[in-house]
Amino acid sequence: METLRELIEMAVADYGFRLAVMWGPDDVIAMSSLTDEEASVLKRDLLPELKALPDPVEPADRSGVNERLMELAEGRLGSG
Repeated sequence: METLRELIEMAVADYGFRLAVMWGPDDVIAMSSLTDEEASVLKRDLLPELKALPDPVEPADRSGVNERLMELAEGRLGSG
């Protein structure tokens, strides 16, 4: 779960990294230590949310966005 959290935080803070995650999720997953379940949550649930974020996510908003996305991920992983 820590790797997923790090990916979310980087994608929220860095638009270039967010683009890499959005358009090359399989490459990002291959280079990470995500479990299969975490990878599925990233692709199925988090990618649409990342695509909907503004560019940039303002620094003051990043903490709230990170928390919302992690809650979504944890909810999906907890119910999986």
